[in-house]
Amino acid sequence: MRGCFYGVGVGPGDPELMTLKAVRIIREVPVIAYPGGQPMDSTAWKIAAASVPEIRDKERLGIDVPMTRDAALLEGAHRRAIRQIEALLDRGKS
Repeated sequence: MRGCFYGVGVGPGDPELMTLKAVRIIREVPVIAYPGGQPMDSTAWKIAAASVPEIRDKERLGIDVPMTRDAALLEGAHRRAIRQIEALLDRGKS
């Protein structure tokens, strides 16, 4: 069975303002994909970890999200991210 991809926002920056649904999904899924190379370099990861400490025990997938307006670089990064995420979903991981 293929996994399910959830796009979860972490809110405006205060961990206490994450939605209950976002917290529930983070707790339920086995893999967390986040922007950047290292979790602690990601603002989104820091916010989520402050609200859901058990996130640190999950499988992690850093997604390269270059801050550029170069369409070719962005397209390449997006294609790589899609392949990485699809590989996890094909293995049944959400």
